[in-house]
Amino acid sequence: AAMLIGGTRGASIVAGNPDASPLYRALLYTDSDLQMPPDRKLSDEQIEVVKKWILAGAVAPKTDHDPVGKSGAEVSAKDHWSYQMPVATITGDDASGAIDILLGRRLSDQGLTFSPKADRRTLLRRISYDLTGLTPSFDELEKFASDPRTDDLVIAEAIDSLLASPHFGERWARHWMDLSRYSDTKGYVFQEDRQYAQAYRYRDWLIESFNRDLPYNEFVRKQIAADLDVDADGKGNEHLPALGFLTLGRRFLNNRHDIIDDRLDVITRGLMGMTLACARCHDHKYDPVSQADYYALSGVFLNTDEPGGEPFAHRLADSPDQRESRILKRGNPSSPGDQVPRRFVTFFAPQEQPFGPGSGRRELADHITAPDNPLTARVMVNRIWMNLMGSSLVESPSDIGTRCPPPLQQDLLDQMAVDFQTDGWSIKRMIRRIMTSAAYQQQSVARGPHADLAIEADPANTLYWRTNRRRRDIESLRDGLLAASGQLDRQLLGPSVKVDKAPFPKRRTVYAYIDRQDLAGFLRNFDMASPDAHSPSRAYTSVPQQGLYLLNSDFVAQQSIELGRQAAKLAEQSDRQAAGDWLFRQALGRSATERELQLVGAFIDSPPEQMEVSETWIAGYGTLDLDAGKLAKFERLPKFQDGRWSGNDGAPDAILGWCLIHAQGGHPGTGLEFAVVRRWVAPRDGTIRIRGTLNHPAKEGDGVRGTIVHDSQQALGQWTVLSGETKTAVETLEVRQGQTIDFVTDSVGNPNHDSFNWTVRIRYEDGAKENYESEKQLPTPRPEPLDGWQLLAQAILASNEFAFID
Repeated sequence: AAMLIGGTRGASIVAGNPDASPLYRALLYTDSDLQMPPDRKLSDEQIEVVKKWILAGAVAPKTDHDPVGKSGAEVSAKDHWSYQMPVATITGDDASGAIDILLGRRLSDQGLTFSPKADRRTLLRRISYDLTGLTPSFDELEKFASDPRTDDLVIAEAIDSLLASPHFGERWARHWMDLSRYSDTKGYVFQEDRQYAQAYRYRDWLIESFNRDLPYNEFVRKQIAADLDVDADGKGNEHLPALGFLTLGRRFLNNRHDIIDDRLDVITRGLMGMTLACARCHDHKYDPVSQADYYALSGVFLNTDEPGGEPFAHRLADSPDQRESRILKRGNPSSPGDQVPRRFVTFFAPQEQPFGPGSGRRELADHITAPDNPLTARVMVNRIWMNLMGSSLVESPSDIGTRCPPPLQQDLLDQMAVDFQTDGWSIKRMIRRIMTSAAYQQQSVARGPHADLAIEADPANTLYWRTNRRRRDIESLRDGLLAASGQLDRQLLGPSVKVDKAPFPKRRTVYAYIDRQDLAGFLRNFDMASPDAHSPSRAYTSVPQQGLYLLNSDFVAQQSIELGRQAAKLAEQSDRQAAGDWLFRQALGRSATERELQLVGAFIDSPPEQMEVSETWIAGYGTLDLDAGKLAKFERLPKFQDGRWSGNDGAPDAILGWCLIHAQGGHPGTGLEFAVVRRWVAPRDGTIRIRGTLNHPAKEGDGVRGTIVHDSQQALGQWTVLSGETKTAVETLEVRQGQTIDFVTDSVGNPNHDSFNWTVRIRYEDGAKENYESEKQLPTPRPEPLDGWQLLAQAILASNEFAFID
């Protein structure tokens, strides 16, 4: 069909006329610029077949629908499982146990059964993690385990209590933020402000909506059309931040077509498991979505404006002047085609009239949440199941179109979809249904003859004969580290915080500042979803960077130091065994075994040696001997704060005066005794070259003097600069590992107006030719060596037992 219709260069085939058909001429190889296939000419017999086909009218393979403008997807979709309305298999009094009944039937078919129920401590830890992202304390676990009431009663009470916790919203909002590609920044936008104003209001709305169990159909509606539900008295304004679902995506250098495509993608994949964006340039190759469908929905957002001058980035409004979208040939804005009215996807609403006045966002939300939409409820209950059970019921959670095979547990998926709507679209009630099932409460560890049979029959656990062991996601892991050290700030809501920079904030990780262009490295290493686009699910990898982070990061070291400090204090007040047991209780929620307490004693007696941290750059001050060209004394600057090294009082300091070093330069103190020094320590033997620029920007004062000193003994160069700049270069110099190069700046005479910039680049001229740049490598405080208790705390916090949920 596309060959008959043609693109920007016309049709490839003219039915009935081979000579006028570019495709046929390309096969003949008569034109050196038009030859197909490009690697070799077809045989004469093959070319003759094509010629006869064109003469016969170039009829496409036989289908029962119009070949022009359709791909056959609609025919194959008629019977596709996800496009049929879900039907509940279990009804009446048995419906409350439908999950176990349906899973149990399939297990029985394979000669299998559920694994035994997990013990109470394991279950409370699992439930608490799934509902709040936090793990219970030792005392909470003890109380739960010793409750004399029945398991069913105690477990149900714990589930209800945690569902009512304000931290439930924090946990489930973060799940949704993966789907909605939340970010505090716009991505690359050239010269405009990269930050979204008050993006966090969308996150706060999500947290509050999950906490009050806003029905999912309303939850969806507000994120598409909250502004259209505000009445004349302002009722409904509290839901306006919900529009962040649409507005907080990438800005694509403000290319409106790309912004609209991103919004259509997050709506259709996120809410309906439909890959509508595949129809931007052509009819969908597999699903019943035409290019006309794409541009019909594109028109909804073509008629939606973002009002300027608002205090935050969640304002949308229908355009006052309505216009219809045009099909863009091959998705090219410079090749507009026919107009298409705003409407829903034809396959799902074949009799639907075009959307009425306004953008059509309200009608779009109505179609997505309509009771006869077969997709929306299925997609959401599968996401809920996946977050609780550790695996998806369908192969592709955000694409349940014709390429997605029927799930093995389709009867279960459909049952939950029906129950979800019957329960008033309540997310909490669906969670409760799953958590109270025997399937959820199973052990994760496979043991005994039953396990051997199950592992052989179903190694991937697709039948759910046991619970999946899961690694804590990075949000829960970081929060858990803070909780173990007693420093977690549990305050709800509010602005984002930068969690990867010292001093490390103690807020929960859901409140982390998310930068699209510079996502914190430790978040990437632990598989946080990319904020660039809708993310159906997270990958869970095991890479060396994760272990290295737990062993070497300043943040983890801080928590280990605090936890170890408390243990050491208890050891002094009581005894070593009590301290070791407290450490296990605080970090892992259980008492230490006798064997573990023996190991604690041995570890504290002989803690492992720690590697000495090598430093390349050191910030200090010293005394410059001008006559000898030496640095007579060198001391480290003692205080680092706000990216600057200074005296203990800051600058000015009672002793060091204005001595100050930052990434670009600094300020010397008074006289030669308080010159500031940026010291470089050679990491290896070799030949180096030094390039630099010394700048004194002030118009006043008498300037500054810069001196480069080798190994404190030999001046390599000296420059004085006033209200300007000068190059500071050393062509070649042989250095030995551990020797120093000092970049010394003094005040010449008058210390006033002596702020300076001195950027330095040192390069090895042999081997790898590595570079060292003063501006990019400002030294930070050296971590103090950890003592035995702190090292033990770090080892426990880095353990699999801490990182995994059974």
